[in-house]
Amino acid sequence: ERSRYVHDKAKRNQLTHFDVDLTKFAETAAYVVSIIKRDFAPEYHTIPPHGRWQHFEVGGRPRIDQLLTSWPSKIDAHERTRRLLDLFLVSVLLDAGAGTKWSYKSKESGKTYRRSEGLAVASLEMFKAGYFSGDPTEPYQVNAAGLNRLSAGQLAIGLQVSDSNPLAGLEGRAGLLSRLAEALENPEYFGASQRPGNMLDYLLSHPSTQASSAPIITVPTLWSVLTDGLASIWPASRTQIAGVSLGDAWPCSSMPSPPDAQPWENIVPFHKLTQWLCYSLMGPMTRLLNVQFVGVDLLTGLPEYRNGGLFIDTGLVTLKPADAKRGLDGYHHNARVTGQPSMEVVPLFSAEDDVVVEWRALTVGFLDDLLVEVNRLLKLEGPDKLSLAQMLEAGSWKGGRELAEVSRPNTKQPPIMILSDGTPAAAMEAAGKIKQEKKKVLLMGKSGAGKSSMRSIIFSNHVARDVRRLGATIDVDKKRVKFLGNLLLDIWDCGGQDAFTESYLSSQKSYVFSDVGVLIYVFDVESSDFSSAERPPPGYSGRDLQTFGSIISALAEYSPRARIFALVHKMDLVAGNYRPAVLQDKTKAIRARSGPFLANLGIYPTSIWDESLYRAWGSIVHSLLPNLDMIELRLGDLQAVIEAEEVVLFEQNTFLSITRVGSDAGDENPNTDRYERMSNIVKTFKSSLASYTESNSSHQFDSFTIKTRVFNLLINRLTHNTYVLAVFPPGEAELQCAKLNILQAQDEFARIEGIVEGPNENTTGKGKARTQ
Repeated sequence: ERSRYVHDKAKRNQLTHFDVDLTKFAETAAYVVSIIKRDFAPEYHTIPPHGRWQHFEVGGRPRIDQLLTSWPSKIDAHERTRRLLDLFLVSVLLDAGAGTKWSYKSKESGKTYRRSEGLAVASLEMFKAGYFSGDPTEPYQVNAAGLNRLSAGQLAIGLQVSDSNPLAGLEGRAGLLSRLAEALENPEYFGASQRPGNMLDYLLSHPSTQASSAPIITVPTLWSVLTDGLASIWPASRTQIAGVSLGDAWPCSSMPSPPDAQPWENIVPFHKLTQWLCYSLMGPMTRLLNVQFVGVDLLTGLPEYRNGGLFIDTGLVTLKPADAKRGLDGYHHNARVTGQPSMEVVPLFSAEDDVVVEWRALTVGFLDDLLVEVNRLLKLEGPDKLSLAQMLEAGSWKGGRELAEVSRPNTKQPPIMILSDGTPAAAMEAAGKIKQEKKKVLLMGKSGAGKSSMRSIIFSNHVARDVRRLGATIDVDKKRVKFLGNLLLDIWDCGGQDAFTESYLSSQKSYVFSDVGVLIYVFDVESSDFSSAERPPPGYSGRDLQTFGSIISALAEYSPRARIFALVHKMDLVAGNYRPAVLQDKTKAIRARSGPFLANLGIYPTSIWDESLYRAWGSIVHSLLPNLDMIELRLGDLQAVIEAEEVVLFEQNTFLSITRVGSDAGDENPNTDRYERMSNIVKTFKSSLASYTESNSSHQFDSFTIKTRVFNLLINRLTHNTYVLAVFPPGEAELQCAKLNILQAQDEFARIEGIVEGPNENTTGKGKARTQ
């Protein structure tokens, strides 16, 4: 009813953001009919209603039927239905936009799948492996205990996520499942065993349900279970009335807004995910128990980008020029972020943008019109007519996808890109449910100082010999780097040519120096512009220090709380016996120009040819990490349990040392640079593995062991984002106990990385395996 206001305006071509060409409606309907005829004519009655079941059957393989056949006959129809409800609900919640780079290789067939079908197959195989169950003897279920134990790292493993196979919104999905675990503690809907499938018993026993050989359940009853029972898993939306979050409901300028309008009158409710759950969960109950649902016509067509994209790609609706320009500007701005799409340019908007809300509302209305026209063209009448759910499945959704594949063959994305499309993972991150610390990092210095070289070594897995071919940075090169799941570094590598520097300090001053968390200024120790003498000799100047002083002044104006790190780089070019004196001299000159940031200044000598680079960058990252105190506390617990001399935590991609804890014996180790040396060694080792295995250099090994008569050394993956290094007493029993305790600790460390609330004290020490 609310979307009808927008739909009526669309038919009069009076929308705010879109032009409508109704002459294209007949062509759109004819295209949808051609898709339906191609796949189902003349047996249109065999078209299944839109739902998750069909995604499981990608490639023509009846995976759900095969799953049902694999269970023993003693499992009755009700329990079979509960199990499928468990699976379908989790699978739908994981069915957020996967991005264009992710794929899943089935462990059963060896075939590779993408997008929704890939997530369906992945969730099915995880379900069969017991990922979501808290009882190892009952893998075919989802319950609160299983979801509570499922870490982001384990989810990443199950979904085959890696740097070379990134999945958009991984942390958001993990957070959503964590909140689902809390929601399942409601015994009214989900029973004492805290399973989604127990909603079946609630629905069958509900007073509104007509009990017979074919139970009749009302859709509003199922809807109330999903909206009330799962209310706590959704993010608090930006749309609220009297402090109550309305979820997937948004204000729209095309709605009526009289002077005396109530707050709700300009809001369009969609609740797409809950409707998708409704469509999907009705399938198992109907097929296995012959449950009949009444009130299905209360559900709308799904206002998502495949259905909406159909109407744009067929020319029925077109984005108005001013909005198209704004959206294209948004796309180009987003494309500068590392990892974001940069081909097949389309307008881009955020989910709450009025363009997107209007697009979704007109989609709901035109889907109703489309159903009427499709049935007319197919000459289907009375009980033979296609339902809306059948047309969504066989026509509009499929047609929208196929048009996208033809129109944009590289990305296969819709004609409008949405930054956060209302799906669970994206919305969780947009709403901040997974707390992420974002830090803007300025990497500055004269051209040729070595800024891009060190950045490539630390963050791009290059080795020193590879960076000689890097060219000069032009203007600002932006790269976003994630650490430990909840720290995002927006690194601005600023070109150091004089013209660029002058621009940063004049016309771009507020843009460059606002909201800076860290400045890293790289001095070339051998540069003729880096003279610390009051009267530099001929051919030398102090221009680099003067530029540094000007940048400090700009930061004091726009980012007075920034931290400053000065790297005296290329120290390998200074003869060894002169290095202490040179560093002391340069340090004095840098400190003299650091102004109000002197207390927050760190100065490090560096070279790409030794471990000093890792020492400097490790210190920088260490100073930025949120939850570091909690990480160190739990690392101390682990060190005590395995009786280690020392335990060190490394970030998995850069292998920078994050922090360490140790015993008195570990503190007496005279090799104070051992962590940085280990970073250098392991990065080189991983690079060699990449050369020989043709794999991504950040993901080749889970553990690495050195056993001697004096000690054991173990490097083991701890979470999706970290490795842990432990040195502990010799012996095979000690080694195996250490591995077991690290395994037991993985969930806790993964939880801390994306921590939202305080620590769960009950998890510390649970399941420890001590050496006897």
